[in-house]
Amino acid sequence: MKTTHKATHTQSPPYAELAVTTNFSFLRGASHPEDYVAEAARLNLAGLGIADRNTLAGVVRAHVALKETDAAESGLKLAIGCRLVFTDGTPDLLVYPEDRAAYGRLSRLLSLGKRRAEKGECLLTLDDLLASCEGLCLILMPPEKIGDETKSALNRIISQAPNHLWLGATPLYRGRDKTRLQTLATLAKRSNIPLIA
Repeated sequence: MKTTHKATHTQSPPYAELAVTTNFSFLRGASHPEDYVAEAARLNLAGLGIADRNTLAGVVRAHVALKETDAAESGLKLAIGCRLVFTDGTPDLLVYPEDRAAYGRLSRLLSLGKRRAEKGECLLTLDDLLASCEGLCLILMPPEKIGDETKSALNRIISQAPNHLWLGATPLYRGRDKTRLQTLATLAKRSNIPLIA
């Protein structure tokens, strides 16, 4: 007996990948920014967030690729930012400036961290960020174990930038993601901040 299935095409909700690490994050990212832009356009993503580790280096090539190819015609939006990695135990934060002034503050923050460190390193603390966080959209990326340091960082950031903070919900793929995501959802609700996947 031969059966036929009628294909149903439903439009999937828009998706933006916000934690892209390029080859400018040495030993952590592999692909060129322009390759990510091309692939995001091919996959019809709504957006792409370049978030290299303590640098804005990858965003320049991504921006040029968006302008010089047909990626922009696909509707792809590019979020320009970085992933701040701290030396004081603060969980990583994805940081996206809302405007040119905030981009300038983020650039100065990164320069401060690089001046303190040896070449190729960046030494930043949460206090450094909080002193210049105006106009920055922040996504706290919780570590594997969500403890007091994560909760303390959340509370401190909420006090400085209450409407500019999201809690990242990322799976670890180790068999306990359902429990982890529930813990993050509870923490976000208690902290009165949105959860972002």
